[in-house]
Amino acid sequence: MLSITRAQVLDADTAAIKAQIEQFARRMPAAAKGMALIIDSELDVDLDAMLQAMRAAGMQPLAVSDGVLAEQARALGLAVISRDSGKTAANASAGAAPAAAEAAKPAAAAPASIGRKPARIIADPIRSGQQVYADGGDLIVLTSVSPGAEVIADGCVHVYGKLSGRAIAGARGDESARVFCRKLEAELIAIAGIYAVADQIKDGPRGQPAQAYLVNGQLKIEAHKV
Repeated sequence: MLSITRAQVLDADTAAIKAQIEQFARRMPAAAKGMALIIDSELDVDLDAMLQAMRAAGMQPLAVSDGVLAEQARALGLAVISRDSGKTAANASAGAAPAAAEAAKPAAAAPASIGRKPARIIADPIRSGQQVYADGGDLIVLTSVSPGAEVIADGCVHVYGKLSGRAIAGARGDESARVFCRKLEAELIAIAGIYAVADQIKDGPRGQPAQAYLVNGQLKIEAHKV
């Protein structure tokens, strides 16, 4: 299964769109590289310029949702799909928002700070191809996160089973956020844009309870007693 992110356009300013895509790619290059995208927009924007910016950042736009951009998309040879296509897989577990604030909304300016909201608790396993996002708070997964799945929170990420997919904490820049899991097998861990991929953490506490946090701007991953 392919993990697909829905990018929602919230600003018609081409320069703003390009700047936020570039900012996300600089902060999280591993997440941006190869990211498959479906573009949602109710605004009439310059689709060609947006596609160029996404591709320059290493992203792979696949289609646009049917609507105001459909005519431009067809002229550019891009697929046009139903607005509901893929939402069952991508937004599983009680309507998860697709990807982190910066990843899912490349045209939106993320606020510098947000009020902390109650933790979002997910009781079901997060399966390959699914993305779950906790907006403004912590994300607690009571089971496991499969390879190819992605869990994202503006606060901390807690996984009380095996973490085999990607975990992103502090999605809006909270450097105090942490990632906790009972068994570390992650493909990627990121906190406030600082990330490590599987090859970089293979000598760490893999297969063990672990936590990840930032120390002086550097990502530290260590065994953690639970």
